[in-house]
Amino acid sequence: MSALLLIWTVSLVLASAAVLVMGTLVILRLISSWRHERHLAARRRLAPLLLEGGEIAPEALRRIPDHVVTDLSLDLIQLVRGAEREAFIANATRLGVPARLARRLRSGSPRDRATALQGIAQFDGPDARAALHRALDDRNRDIRLAAAQALAAKGEPLDPQDLVRRLELGVNQSSRVTISLFQAIAETRPDEIKALVLQPDQNLDVRIAAIEALAATGDYSLVPVIAELALAVEDGSEELPRYLHALGKLEHPSGARAVLAGLSSGSMAARAAAARAAGRIAIPDSIERLTQLLNDREWWVRFRAAEALIAIGEPGVDRLRYAAASGYGPAREAASTMLAERGLA
Repeated sequence: MSALLLIWTVSLVLASAAVLVMGTLVILRLISSWRHERHLAARRRLAPLLLEGGEIAPEALRRIPDHVVTDLSLDLIQLVRGAEREAFIANATRLGVPARLARRLRSGSPRDRATALQGIAQFDGPDARAALHRALDDRNRDIRLAAAQALAAKGEPLDPQDLVRRLELGVNQSSRVTISLFQAIAETRPDEIKALVLQPDQNLDVRIAAIEALAATGDYSLVPVIAELALAVEDGSEELPRYLHALGKLEHPSGARAVLAGLSSGSMAARAAAARAAGRIAIPDSIERLTQLLNDREWWVRFRAAEALIAIGEPGVDRLRYAAASGYGPAREAASTMLAERGLA
């Protein structure tokens, strides 16, 4: 075979392949468009039936695919509130939507399973709860966590110790997500979250998340425990500022001793957290030390100390005014700035 003939042969093969590929793409496009139109037509037929709110005869659903019934039902549920939402949920339950979502939750990609979980969380029947419990063992950690959050929001009894293990809480996990989960559990079973704080070998991130969750619920019974932890921990450790921050959030006077000790910490973060807590709790005995912290080498500590003096009330404001008038250097600047910011200069 000559070189010219070979070139012509290869060219013809390539041209034929290009035509074949182009034809395949056109066919696939036509099929996709046909399916999309069919999907829209099915939604248009189904929407009025669902909006009526009554029971739908099986004959009316004969030519409507199951996935259209499921997806449109979820769309309508998420659009409304109150009695209308409850009516849509009841109708979707009669149409078998929770069961189909439960099947989706057992297979498919993580994205499909996550979408199915978001949908099934809208339902509160035994089948929906059972599906959410099964999702706690999903191979994807994000899906396990979302299932736990959905169950906690429904008031389902969950063992926090078991959740720490199954969800790998405290290991490369957002603390805000953990706190919100513990907070939902603490609304009905605060003692179980408190047990996480008291467990000696508990992961630090889990313990702090449990403390912050309880602080948000205003459970003052935990204040002495947090105060003892703050007093016992080594100065300069990463947990000390977080304990002091939690005491400030709870705003209970029984945390005063730990806060006063934190004001003399060698850690900048701990001094700043203690100063803020002293202001939120309004500890009169902290005024002297807060006045000294106006001259701290760290700007953030000076700011928190000045802020706390104003929060304590008139005695603290008087100290700030004195520092602004007769102080020097950083203390004078911090006092003057805070007084001006609050309109008290």
